[in-house]
Formats: sequence, structure tokens, C-alpha cells
Amino acid sequence: MPELSGWSHVSFSVRDRDASVAFYTDVLGFKTLAVTDRTDWRQTIMLHSNGMCVAFQQHTGNSGEAFDYTATGLDHFGFGVGTPQELQEWIARFDELGVAHSPVRDTDLGQFVSFEDPDGIQLELFYSPFAAKQA
Repeated sequence: MPELSGWSHVSFSVRDRDASVAFYTDVLGFKTLAVTDRTDWRQTIMLHSNGMCVAFQQHTGNSGEAFDYTATGLDHFGFGVGTPQELQEWIARFDELGVAHSPVRDTDLGQFVSFEDPDGIQLELFYSPFAAKQA
């Protein structure tokens, strides 16, 4: 079976991206890696010196209610893998098991394959050369 090398990132849907970024910067020592502002959502990706990565997404459709830990869901959760070749191994395994998944997708920060858990929560297997350098 292919191995997971750790977690890649956690992406949180938030009511106020800037307040979340300030908290994670000031309280926990994260540093901003990338910022995206679009008409339908705003995102900040942050990296900790130990390699942990979090993202904060503020969607225009967010009704502003407080997070409820009893409700199911995140924006998505990413597991790290060690090489781009491991993404292909996971695709082969998903195909064997009948797990629906995306193709390998490229981003400015790496490559990923997405799939969903039984609750429909999106999960990703993510390879990032930036994360590999942090290890």
C-alpha cells in the first residue's frame, strides 16, 4: 500500500479571513505564504516554521454563523505524500477500490488528487516541493 507522509494542509471556511490570519500570525507564529482574492472567495495560505500549513477561505455565501463542532464538515483536509509518483500509486489504489477521485491537478504550490469521504467531505493527497524542503 502507498504511504502517507503526514498531513499537507487544513483549509478552514471562516467568517473573517483577516481576523483568522491575524490570530494565527500573532498567537501561533504562522506566516503568510499566498493570498488570493476573487469575487466569490478570499483565501490566505499560511505556513508554520515546522511545516504545518493552514488556509483560511472566506466565501461570499458564508451566512456568518459561528462554527458548530457538532455539524459535519470542513472546506477540505489534505494529507501529504512524499513524491509525485506516490500520487499515481494512490490513484491506482483508488481505482482498485472503486473510490472516485480527480486526476492529478497542478497548482503553483504542488500537485494533488482529491476525493471524498463517506460524508462528502473533500480530502486531498498533496505533494508539494515546498513541504518536502521543510522536512
